Amino acid sequence: MLTISFFSGVALWTFTEYMLHRFLGHEHKGKNFFKDEHSLHHQRVHYFAPAGKKIAAAIAVAVSLFLILNLIVAWTNALAFVLGLMGMYGLYEYVHTRYHRKGPVAKIFIVLRKHHFYHHFHQPKLNHGVTTRIWDRVFGTFHRVETVTVPRKMTMDWLMSGDEIAPAYTGHFQLR
Repeated sequence: MLTISFFSGVALWTFTEYMLHRFLGHEHKGKNFFKDEHSLHHQRVHYFAPAGKKIAAAIAVAVSLFLILNLIVAWTNALAFVLGLMGMYGLYEYVHTRYHRKGPVAKIFIVLRKHHFYHHFHQPKLNHGVTTRIWDRVFGTFHRVETVTVPRKMTMDWLMSGDEIAPAYTGHFQLR
């Protein structure tokens, strides 16, 4: 049961990531805590919300969720669920930051980056997933990406070789 609880938390994070990004980051009319930081990230592709804000929000969610779940299920299952959710959130933060700051180490990461960067540079109403494309497929916001055109002012260091796209990425990215 602990394993099921843990992986349920992992799965819930992927869904939560999609929903937060799509609905609080893009479709919500007006201001909210998430949208303000997210808008800055879209305007300045190298910008990420301060770690302190993210850690404080994660702690508040983790503690609240654990206390609520502890009323319904055994504390060990509640803890396993929260650890799965928060562990996947931590992985999401690492992966998202890496997409922007370091080159990919495997082909799957090029595919996921193109999915994410299409969202950034082409169509912010599509491709909301960062760690997975599953929820975009489920909710009809998936767009298959062959090549991403990156604005010159928003290029990432890992993508470039001098003034041009690095040869390893020319089939996947181009400059605008």
